[in-house]
Parts: sequence; structure tokens; C-alpha cells
Amino acid sequence: MIRFANDAEVKDWDSLIAGNPDGGHIYQSYAWSQFKKTNGWEPLYCVYEEPGVVVYFTLIRKSAGLLGTVYYCSKGPGIFSNFHSSHDSQAHFAELCTQLPHFIGHHDKRAILVKLEPELEDGQLDLSRFGLIKSKADLQFKATIFVDLNPSEEEILAGFKQKTRYNIRLAERKGVKTESRPMDKEGVDLMFSLMSATQERAGFFLRKKDYFAGYWMELYQAGMAEFLVATYNDEVLAGVFATTFATKSYYKDGGSFPIHRNLMAPYLLQWRAMQWAKKKGATSYDMVAVPPKSQLDNPEHHQYGLYQFKRGFNEEVTEFVGCYDLPIDSRKFRIWQRQESYYLRLYAKMTKNLFW
Repeated sequence: MIRFANDAEVKDWDSLIAGNPDGGHIYQSYAWSQFKKTNGWEPLYCVYEEPGVVVYFTLIRKSAGLLGTVYYCSKGPGIFSNFHSSHDSQAHFAELCTQLPHFIGHHDKRAILVKLEPELEDGQLDLSRFGLIKSKADLQFKATIFVDLNPSEEEILAGFKQKTRYNIRLAERKGVKTESRPMDKEGVDLMFSLMSATQERAGFFLRKKDYFAGYWMELYQAGMAEFLVATYNDEVLAGVFATTFATKSYYKDGGSFPIHRNLMAPYLLQWRAMQWAKKKGATSYDMVAVPPKSQLDNPEHHQYGLYQFKRGFNEEVTEFVGCYDLPIDSRKFRIWQRQESYYLRLYAKMTKNLFW
């Protein structure tokens, strides 16, 4: 059965999400869903319960104009444990995929589809068996590198590549300092300047500052984030915005100015972010965003440089299944498939913002 969460459950939402088989994800948290409201999304707090299992999940929904309403379960539902499927998890996922279209369709006659995005390793399960259709585009990065924070700091450091350890120590030896700063208006301006400077060099897409400011401040005020800055002779070199949720931590955003690059400040910042996360109780650090496994050796891939940096902390790449569409209304969904790309381009042109 799927139902809406009651008031008491919503009040304790983050604890319940953290208790899911997958251990929860920050994109399923209450703070993240509240931030998404500022971008036109409405959060819905839902519960799937059957004998022997209860899974809590956040849906967000948004109007797609005359086409109808779309739903998104970012990095969820959290049915799968340790990124792998089992007989029981497959059975429950199949049941959820059967029930969810009826549940959403009953409450919203304009519903088109729901996008599901479980943290399940690619190749584990054929999701088409459950009526799911691969989305035209993934909404989050599919591949990442995790750093295990369970060992002691000395053991974690020893697990890095020799060059990475050298760069961390070089930054310390040369006088690079790191500090935590508040994520207030001044912090937002600084962090966005760092990201903009990096964007100019790397050429990646960058959302508007207001979007970043929304979740930076929301997560920071919720006690789920830290803004770390590296300086040299009181001059800012680089910054990292890191987050935690339950036992998981994430390298959410980072940037640097094109100065004193020989001091290797980003390496030291990553290490400081991991140390901060470990003190917060995190047992893993998600470095977020590397090329898919098939492209790791392709120097033309836009994330190749990121991979060369991040692989120094751990060589192993984890690749997820990504985003899948579950139709709610088959007729509306067929129209959406034909019009999706055009509508998203039109939305971006009209609003100067991304739909998702």
C-alpha cells in the first residue's frame, strides 16, 4: 500500500528516510524538498508499506503547462540496500511500480509520469521488467567515486594515491590555510564567484546564482552543510560546499580562482571536507560526477579532468542505473515523449531557468 505520510511522520522525516534500506539520500531529505519549492516544485511525503517493509520517499511534482503534471523521486525510492538488488527488494520494487501509477493518478488526473531514480548499480536489474522506460536524459550524475570514511584518518590518507597525498602535504607545507565560513549573502557571493571562475575555464553549464543560494543556505541552516575555503596570505584560492545526511556525505559544489594553482589547494580542501564529514558521523564521502565507466579513458569527455583529480582519492568508480520514467497515463505519456524536448527548451527560454 502507498499512502501519504501523516504529520508526525513528516515531522520526523529525515530520520525515517535515513532508516530506509538504502540509508537515505540528501535529495530525499525534508530540507532539500523545501528548497525545491522555490523552483516551482511541490513536495509530497509518501509511504510504501507491505508486510515486513516500510519505505519512506519524497515525491516532488510540477506543472508542465497544458501537457499535465510530472513527478520526480530524486535518488529514490530507497528500496535497494548497498546499491544492489535482492529477491525481496525486487519484489517490493515491482509492487511499488504497480501501485504508484494508481496512487498518483487517483489524486491527480493531470499526471503524466513519475521519474524514479533508485541508487542501484548499473547492470544489477533490468528495470524495463517493471514497466519503466529509460529517460531521455539523466537528471543526476550517473557515475561517482566514494571514499570510505570508516577507517582512521591515517588509514584513509594512506589509501589515497601517492601523488594525492603529496599534494595535500605540499599545500600544508606551503602555507595554504583552510577555514569554515558561514553560508550567508557574503558566502553565497564568494562561492558563486569561485564556481563562475571555474566555469570560465572548464566550460560547463552553471545555473543562476539564486538557485545555488537557495539550497546552500537551506542546507547550511539545517546543519547539513559546511562551506570550506582555502586561503594563502589571506587571499582566497578555492572553496568547497560539502553536505551530510545520516551516515552519508557529498561533495556538492566546488570552485577555484586561477591563481597560485601550484599550491594544490583543492586537494587539501577535499581532505578537510572528508575530515569534517567523518566528525559529523559520515561513513562515506560521495565525490559526485565522473565519466561513465565506458568513457574513463576518453580525454575528450567533459568530466575527464574531474576524474583525473578525483581518482587520486579512490580508483573505483560506481555507476548507477540513472533516471527512468514510469507512465501514469499512457496517452499523456505518449504526448510527453513527443513534446518533452521541445517543452523543456521552451521552458528554459521563457523562464531563463531549467525545468528540473
